[in-house]
Amino acid sequence: MPDVITEKRGGLSRLSNSLVALVLGPVLIVGAIALLWWNEGRAVQATLGLNEAASQVVEADASGPSPGNAGKLVHVIGPATASDGIDDPAVGTSFTGQVTVARIAEMYQWDEDSDDNDNTTTYTYNRVWSDRAIDSSGFHYPDGHQNPDMPFFSTRASAPDARLGGWPLDDGTLDRIDLAQDLKATPPPGWKPSDNYLYRGDPGTPKIGDMRVRYQGLPSGTTISVLAQQSSGGFAAYTASNGYSVELAAIGNHTAADLIQHQRQVEALTTWILRGVGWLLIFAGFAAFMAPLSAIASFVPILGGLVRGAVGGFAFVLSVPVTVVVIALAWIFYRPLLGGGLLLVAALLAGGLWLWHHRRTAARVATAAAPPAEQAPA
Repeated sequence: MPDVITEKRGGLSRLSNSLVALVLGPVLIVGAIALLWWNEGRAVQATLGLNEAASQVVEADASGPSPGNAGKLVHVIGPATASDGIDDPAVGTSFTGQVTVARIAEMYQWDEDSDDNDNTTTYTYNRVWSDRAIDSSGFHYPDGHQNPDMPFFSTRASAPDARLGGWPLDDGTLDRIDLAQDLKATPPPGWKPSDNYLYRGDPGTPKIGDMRVRYQGLPSGTTISVLAQQSSGGFAAYTASNGYSVELAAIGNHTAADLIQHQRQVEALTTWILRGVGWLLIFAGFAAFMAPLSAIASFVPILGGLVRGAVGGFAFVLSVPVTVVVIALAWIFYRPLLGGGLLLVAALLAGGLWLWHHRRTAARVATAAAPPAEQAPA
């Protein structure tokens, strides 16, 4: 069961917190603008870098490096093999017949969640498995919710003799392969197996500080495809003329075009995720900047909800066009032909959202101000 603590907040406390948010708001907005600008530059660099890589690919044989391909971007397909074992000293187990092994480690920890209402803040403390160390010193109520130090984390290890045919394979290349095959590990003393996990503690009733691990591997003999620079008799990252780095690897028989296309999709998804993060930070920044209005209005119960809704709507109305304008200006800088059109879209969005917000706010005020309807006599 979670541990729930509710704390009452007075009006002065809300006002004090809102003044802190007033200062934090512009910082969030400026940081988000910098993130959005950098993200558009990163996206353009990735597009041009991958275009260049596609034109520089040299097909190479899996039998081994060729002196004539030194420094070139090579595409190699072949079986990944290894005979040496891979040890995990942190847990005390080992694996054979694997080219590379990933350990996913989690610790049972306290996690804090907070929910603000008009006059109260509710802090909920849940016990969760997490692969990151949760710092309990920053909890609002740390007493009774302390997390111990995490003894070890997720990692990968490769066999020392890992090879792709006649090519040596190092961690830099193997770390780029998404592993999907779960491995059954022999439980060392102090560990108990359950499903695909090894538990240090009772799997059924874990305690704070208990650890669990699971493993994924790349079995020896699996066909892989690599697109990288031939360097020192092995693979290394290829650097395009604009500084973009290319070193791709995947399980299976994939053409160079397939690998590059998949990387384009990864880059596009990353670009949209960062755009969403940037917009969210701008929205939060405007909402935080206007937080004192909500705090002051909350002294009058009927106004508190109205002003909070208006602040949220106003922050949304501002954040969307600001985000689009920043992206458009970045496009003018990085992609001049596309930036102008996006600025026009931003202007239309701003006008439409402002009209929507104006009508929505007017309707809410009219509803709040309208006298209650009289009931007909029975």
